[in-house]
Amino acid sequence: MTQGYPDRKLLLPIRVYYEDTDAGGVVYHSQYINYFERARTEFMRQLGYQLDELAEKENLLFVVRSINCEYLLPAKFNDELFVSAEIIEVSKTRITFKQEVMKSHQGKCLTLTKGEVLVVAVDAKKFKAKRIPKYILHTLGEE
Repeated sequence: MTQGYPDRKLLLPIRVYYEDTDAGGVVYHSQYINYFERARTEFMRQLGYQLDELAEKENLLFVVRSINCEYLLPAKFNDELFVSAEIIEVSKTRITFKQEVMKSHQGKCLTLTKGEVLVVAVDAKKFKAKRIPKYILHTLGEE
């Protein structure tokens, strides 16, 4: 098991739209999970892996096993956010991501939400645990 991937981080800019918020203009708590998902998807794309192609060609899905999320400050309608996805641990069947939703405020970077997301590799047809292909593990720094 490998830990710590300093070069394996993505920052995804996201604008808060009205559809993301409640009547008071504050982002719904569940929307942060969607932001995390977008960042992980873009992270994998940045590494050269399209999730739909992995499902089709490798019969491989990455599914969320667990999420630990801490809400610190609210995001509001029209805020420009940055969502991070960073690999902190890889094994033969799972990847753990550290994720944050941040915004710039008066020259400072404020963390609004932070969490860890554990994704596991599964067979796309049987939904049973499956090994991550070696070429992907190699890209992720695990051999």
